[in-house]
Amino acid sequence: MISPSIDHPDEPFSYFSRPTDEIGVMDAPEATEVTPEGYLYTGFGELMFFTGPDNTPVNQRVKTLEKGHLPIVHFTWHQDGIAYQFTMFAATMDGTPEGTLVDFIRVTMRNENQQPTRAWFAAGMRYQAPSSTATGTGDDRFIRPVEGKRLGDYRQPGVEFDPGWEYRFEGNTFLRGGKVMYLFPDGAEEKSFTLKERYNDPPNLTPRSLKVFKTTPTGIVRYSKLLGPGQETSLTFKIPVIPVGPGPQLEDVRVADFDKYREQGASSWDAIVNYGMKISLPEEKVVDTFHANLIYDLIARDKIDGNYIQTVNKLHYHSFYLRDSSDIVHSYDVTGYPKIARQVLDFFARWQTPDGNFLSQQEQYDGWGETLWAYGQHYRMTHDRAFAEKVFPSMEKAVAWLKQARQADPMHLMPVSNVRDNEYVPGHLTGYNFLALDGLQNAIVMAKALGKTDAAADFQHEYDDYRATFLKKLDEVTATTGGYIPPALDGQKGGQDWGNLLGTYPEHVLEPSDPRITATLKTTQGKYQEGIMTYGDGRWLHHYLTIKNTLTEVIRGDQEEAVRELYALLMHTSSTQAGFEFAIRPWGDRDFMGNLSPHGWFAAEYRTLLRNMLVREDGDQLHLMSVLSPEWIGTGKKVAVGDVPTEFGAVSYELEQPDEATAVLHLHSTWRDAPKGVVIHLPWFMNASGVTVDGKAVTVSDGAIAAPADTREVRIRWTRIAGTPEMSYQHTVDAYKAEYRQRYEKLLHGSASQ
Repeated sequence: MISPSIDHPDEPFSYFSRPTDEIGVMDAPEATEVTPEGYLYTGFGELMFFTGPDNTPVNQRVKTLEKGHLPIVHFTWHQDGIAYQFTMFAATMDGTPEGTLVDFIRVTMRNENQQPTRAWFAAGMRYQAPSSTATGTGDDRFIRPVEGKRLGDYRQPGVEFDPGWEYRFEGNTFLRGGKVMYLFPDGAEEKSFTLKERYNDPPNLTPRSLKVFKTTPTGIVRYSKLLGPGQETSLTFKIPVIPVGPGPQLEDVRVADFDKYREQGASSWDAIVNYGMKISLPEEKVVDTFHANLIYDLIARDKIDGNYIQTVNKLHYHSFYLRDSSDIVHSYDVTGYPKIARQVLDFFARWQTPDGNFLSQQEQYDGWGETLWAYGQHYRMTHDRAFAEKVFPSMEKAVAWLKQARQADPMHLMPVSNVRDNEYVPGHLTGYNFLALDGLQNAIVMAKALGKTDAAADFQHEYDDYRATFLKKLDEVTATTGGYIPPALDGQKGGQDWGNLLGTYPEHVLEPSDPRITATLKTTQGKYQEGIMTYGDGRWLHHYLTIKNTLTEVIRGDQEEAVRELYALLMHTSSTQAGFEFAIRPWGDRDFMGNLSPHGWFAAEYRTLLRNMLVREDGDQLHLMSVLSPEWIGTGKKVAVGDVPTEFGAVSYELEQPDEATAVLHLHSTWRDAPKGVVIHLPWFMNASGVTVDGKAVTVSDGAIAAPADTREVRIRWTRIAGTPEMSYQHTVDAYKAEYRQRYEKLLHGSASQ
């Protein structure tokens, strides 16, 4: 564990004990890690910061984002009554992804004492941080340099450490190996190549190579200023993310104005956020996480040689996966970014093998179903016929591969794999088959939309045969498990829950009420720790894996459990709204040990989850307000969404609550193909005594209102049910902190082991 004292009451809660962040721009091929301490790490080096007369290294865990979601990072470090306020962001000099990418850093030093106090500040560049593992890289830093064999493979620009590098200062720049590592402002009190000199000799600035370790800070510049009470002063630094030599490129960086680029960047990101689905809820954390994670996925996208490559982040998962990217594409589509989704989908074709399979990682056959599903859902959301005509031949080729693969397989299912990832068990993976059936459903949709009646009939026949074969095997397996759907279908024990959670989402291979779905939810929820899913037979927490269950609960109407998991998911994010993958031990030290955040799959799944809680499709009906939190209901509170794309067209609504007993839902829609009906769900904790739809009284059935597609106003009289549990983000955080402290005290003083 770690001391609960890391959570300061005057700071926003940040779950991770060693959080990582990234600053960058949309589609640039590289970005910068903001380290747990608050340094800036690129593939070429790490700019550190020091304060006070003794050059204390800055180490500020909790950081925030501008407006709660923009990629402009803020944090404050205190020493000796001086507040060192940092602001960091990235921008390209010409505003294009291909332009020179620069990190901007401004530190404002403010005297918070009642007497004059001197502020000291220093900066310096090291190659890497110390390491306590055998990875060969600094703790909580990505590995570099790496160049992938093909577009989409893991890549990180950077250099290997060279003991022969020459170090030098030229004007306001520090150079290593003839390249500018960073630029610093005028007024430096002292420059030196290292923090200290042997025998306290005066600094020797003769350009030369140095006998330094990889972890030694070099190129040190120091500033000091005596500040009166309340007085402040600022320093601005810049880092070319790819170091540059003298010339026009460097001059562009030198004259780049911090305020100009900050304003341009903020305006650009605001425009992107405001373009898509609008959302307003009474809890800022819920909404900020929704917006920030759109930006995290866009920063994770690379534009290289005209290809838009969706990666998971720019850090240790800077690579392309068909499965992750399919869900990220879906998130773009259902929250109002079809053009961005289409750009990413165009890259998928590169991963179709000559025999027709879609494969981005060896034997990971989930890519087949994910791709066909991603193609189909994009068409269903956009009705982009040109897109459908472009990808349909590859879908036909893919189905031909599936037929051959099933025919050759002894079980006539998706072939056996032995992938040491996700399910982590050899055999016929359940999830690969769920996803393949999802993909086939969407191939049928595409064929019908294009008037390919023969292909549609062929695909339907394949689907029916495949589903029957699969369900027969599933019946055999679940008969021995009490209904729980296991990760693999060969009768073996072991494996990790993953694709077996996808029985009714994203498509209904099984009905939501199927007893096997119920049993699987119950079994996997029994493995939760800290309110979220575990992995590795309970060894680690797994963040976004939880959402597979939560999305299913939304469909099933398990409202209370879905709200509980929503808040557990949010509680496990950073103060910059970043999610993680796994590697954190339950009730442990909250350190993901190199599995760096933010994680793009969490980003997409969270956005899709919140959207589906508020607006979702199911067959020919549109469902609204499937899941609302008790925190969002009450006098004066409002739940609103705008310009939400659906398969039927766009919908907006506002749920106003003028008093405790009254709610008014205003609906606005622009249908392309109107749904057969709109289902409006009532919160499980509210008891409705009267409902009118456009002035006509209606009855509530099974906790929902059935309304016509052209409904404009729904008025509800209701009361809160006694005993409704208190549920909110803050309540969840407070409860976690209380239990964590209790466990820590037991560990510290006995009566427990950890």
